[in-house]
Amino acid sequence: MKILFISTSETSDDRRAWSGTVYQAFQALTRSGFEVDYLCALRDYRSSLTDRVTCSYWIHIPAKLGKQTRMDETFHTLRVYKRTLTNFDYSPYDIIFVPTHIAIVNAIPKSVKAKIVHLVDATVDSLFNYYTEFSNLIFHNYWEARILGKRAFRRSDLIIASSDWCKDNAIRQYGIDPGRISVVEFGANIDLKDIPSVNRQYGSLNALNIYWSGVNWERKGGQIAYDTCLELRRRGIDAQFHMTGMRELPEEITAKPWVHNHGFLNKNNPEEYRQLIDVMSRQHIFLFPSKAECSSIAVCEANAFALPCFVYATGGTANYVRDGFNGYTLPLSATAIDFANKIETARGELSLLSANASQQYKEKLNWLTWGDKVRAAIEVLNV
Repeated sequence: MKILFISTSETSDDRRAWSGTVYQAFQALTRSGFEVDYLCALRDYRSSLTDRVTCSYWIHIPAKLGKQTRMDETFHTLRVYKRTLTNFDYSPYDIIFVPTHIAIVNAIPKSVKAKIVHLVDATVDSLFNYYTEFSNLIFHNYWEARILGKRAFRRSDLIIASSDWCKDNAIRQYGIDPGRISVVEFGANIDLKDIPSVNRQYGSLNALNIYWSGVNWERKGGQIAYDTCLELRRRGIDAQFHMTGMRELPEEITAKPWVHNHGFLNKNNPEEYRQLIDVMSRQHIFLFPSKAECSSIAVCEANAFALPCFVYATGGTANYVRDGFNGYTLPLSATAIDFANKIETARGELSLLSANASQQYKEKLNWLTWGDKVRAAIEVLNV
């Protein structure tokens, strides 16, 4: 079976695209025995005067009105993708695999006979006023995104959803037949050879290394994580706060001797990738109070490193953190004090939570398992 994998990166080995998910999905499909070709949806794009005028509008006009813009979910972006996708020869392929980009699915000609498989972590409607990036948009940005999202989901022959939350929204918001949706959790975007074989013991710890990762301090709950560590220290627990993803933070935070900001680490850079592996290897728990989350790759990676996870119960996190098994989920009303309470009371069971986190990774949150499950779902299609 031959697959055409379409995304927006120039090549399939970009580890930054969609937090590395595009790269890992491509590799997983190849390992599963498919013959996979890659196509950049921007391959034949050349900027025209119309494009420059349209881009100028989207960049400047909403901002003047105090609004945000989401260019990926617009008719303009649909037209851009059509430059490449309209005249492409799809005849050699049985499957067209598209991760996340609803405009790409819409740009594929209706005459194409290959089955379309769409990898998603959310419906665009579920992200409105949930993610900060999808909030306070100019009115027709909402309208265009909603149309593109519904059409993409209904056009797809198979939807690979990364959580039950995503699947439920697709059924409820777009009327998708549940039989066309397979829930397959994401895996850790770390090479298999770099996943440590660990058996963590927490009984004799002098300090508790608490790890948080994110590029969006507000939405990913960076302040709550910091305040949680501060509260634990007030209680006599030597909490050391380690962060990756943030390039800059206020000096009042980074000046604290127990705060360790390792900065933004690019997985495409071998030296920075190795630094990320080293940082995660030295942690004890993963504290991730993200207020809006579809299916966190960071949580998958924490499980791979056998880190008990403490997160908000929101979005698709229930597919990744089983309460009382590999960590704990707290309601969105929970404060830093609530997280500190949970971490403090769970200290006696951290070794068990850690072992379960490693099990969760090995059984579910890895790309080998993902590839096997997706292959099984694709083989059911009548191609």
